[in-house]
Amino acid sequence: MKLTGISISIAATALLAGSSNALRQNCPNIHIFGARETTAPPGFGSASTVVNLVRRANRQATSESIVYPAAGGNMYAASVAAGVAAVANQTDTFNQRCPDSKIVMVGYSQGAQIIDDAFCGGPDGSSLNTTSASVSSGVSKMVAAIILMGDPRHVDGLPFNVGNATASGFAARPAGFRCPAFEDIIQSYCDAEDPFCAKGNSTATHQGYGREYGRAALEFVQSKLKVSRAKVSNGPNFHTSEGPRVGLDGKYLWIFLAGMAFL
Repeated sequence: MKLTGISISIAATALLAGSSNALRQNCPNIHIFGARETTAPPGFGSASTVVNLVRRANRQATSESIVYPAAGGNMYAASVAAGVAAVANQTDTFNQRCPDSKIVMVGYSQGAQIIDDAFCGGPDGSSLNTTSASVSSGVSKMVAAIILMGDPRHVDGLPFNVGNATASGFAARPAGFRCPAFEDIIQSYCDAEDPFCAKGNSTATHQGYGREYGRAALEFVQSKLKVSRAKVSNGPNFHTSEGPRVGLDGKYLWIFLAGMAFL
């Protein structure tokens, strides 16, 4: 039996679609990105408190740390720039693989700054020279909640602020700043004693947001996930209504089709 070019093309499309659906079956309903603070070792750093709370509250949720330098001193600006790019790249990679999942973002200190910049734009000194968001439109549709703790970009008067800080952070947003695309899904925690998001002198305050506000942050995240619950079900995204899917990766697909052409 000879396969025509058209029939090979149809077969390839069907098998690739099956492979794509098989990949999506492994996607979580909720994926949490966490970004650590300055000089914390690779991983979630102090963002881990909220990341772990959200994971425990949502069956089969997964998590991933933002991979960036988290450097301080004279490398801080370059670290922020790298972090903003990492947020954009890692979230977009996940969007390409699991577009039906929901995303939760958790950032702490410099980690909050890079998430803030990635979603709400800049400028931010030499780290970011655009007012546009760095995340893709696909990611914008996936994100359900954004938690920022001890964000150096803090400025008084924003609708998503939580805490008693009225002074600005050391990398504060300008007066009149708004983040209209995401401000209803953001909570930004900052207290007056914090030396980084405000003008205080208590590093203990800066490191204590998980303990002080962790449960409140979880309740906020859960409320925002509930809003999108129509698109988020318990467990992975199994496509049972279409029957079983068998996927082939690209290499084996074309070997299979080449063999079929000579039958």
